[in-house]
Amino acid sequence: MPSNAQTKMKALVVSRLLLGDIEDWQTFERERDTASKISNRGIARSVSSQIGRSYRDLSDEMKGFIAKNFADCDYDALSKLCDSI
Repeated sequence: MPSNAQTKMKALVVSRLLLGDIEDWQTFERERDTASKISNRGIARSVSSQIGRSYRDLSDEMKGFIAKNFADCDYDALSKLCDSI
């Protein structure tokens, strides 16, 4: 089953945290809260443009990140990790 935009954006947020792209807890919480409010791809595209990357590029980047660092993990699992942190 394909992941929705909110799930992908939460996966992106937790991945950025794990990679060290998010420098403080407040930024992580703000981005996690923003990702939790995403209801469709249009909003996800708008949010991703605010960090200077296209939604498609972010999606491709996430696939690479998951393949490299989280074997057999998917967007849903990373989204759950984001919610758990």
